[in-house]
Amino acid sequence: MEWIRSQKEIEAELQQIRQSNSNTLVSYDKSITYCQTILEGYRVAVISQGFPDEASEIRFFKNHKPFLLGHLFRCRHLLSFELEFANISGDLQKDIIKAKMLEVNTFLSNHKDMILYVELENQRMDAQYFLRKNRQLYAWPSPIGVSFDPEFSSSHDGLLAHIKGLKGYLEFLHNKLCTPNTLASELKTPIAKIKWTEAKIALTELGFALFYSGAIDHGNTSLKSVMEFLERVTGMDLGDYHHTSIRIRNRSNPTKFMDKLRKTLQNWTVEMDD
Repeated sequence: MEWIRSQKEIEAELQQIRQSNSNTLVSYDKSITYCQTILEGYRVAVISQGFPDEASEIRFFKNHKPFLLGHLFRCRHLLSFELEFANISGDLQKDIIKAKMLEVNTFLSNHKDMILYVELENQRMDAQYFLRKNRQLYAWPSPIGVSFDPEFSSSHDGLLAHIKGLKGYLEFLHNKLCTPNTLASELKTPIAKIKWTEAKIALTELGFALFYSGAIDHGNTSLKSVMEFLERVTGMDLGDYHHTSIRIRNRSNPTKFMDKLRKTLQNWTVEMDD
């Protein structure tokens, strides 16, 4: 089925949207529109072309649709949160975050059987859960703002999408609670893009140095937030920076870029004294 987008392609497009929009509200809105557009294409293809066999239908409603719809739900939660959070006083912010985390955790706890079913790669109930012909009872009603089409829904793909979306939302809330001024989520005003002309590994080295030095938010921000901040400012994709850090540690000079910065700063101070 050539009309199905790969998860890697979708994630790359969503990352590009994030990197191209320093305003988080605009980024979330464009991500929602992107997901809606692909979902509508999926819906048209499913209704007009169908599936070659039941195994393909199960894969679609168990993997492809929940993955994309989960991203859409996550972005809607984030957009709604940011719009609401901006009007909440600082004293109440932590209480609001904790209340929302409790709400999400309650939902996930109530559906732990479905979570375990997917995480353990169980297939015993796939035909019941993810074939449209067996959709007598839907596990989760269509949420507000999401159209419901019985020809484009199995009994459990919507629930699975909600779980995926809420897991992403919960991670966001946890980061917010631990780092209220998370750099990546607090960039409300556009900033000028700069062109990074050093190697990607140098930017990664800088990110690790900033994080472990505690120079940002008194050391209370997350490594992910620091890396995302650098990506957004420079337009670079740092990829798997944990893997890159292994290369940095294994180099003959792990602090190569930091040494370069120190040397150039020293040269500048000498020149200024002269």
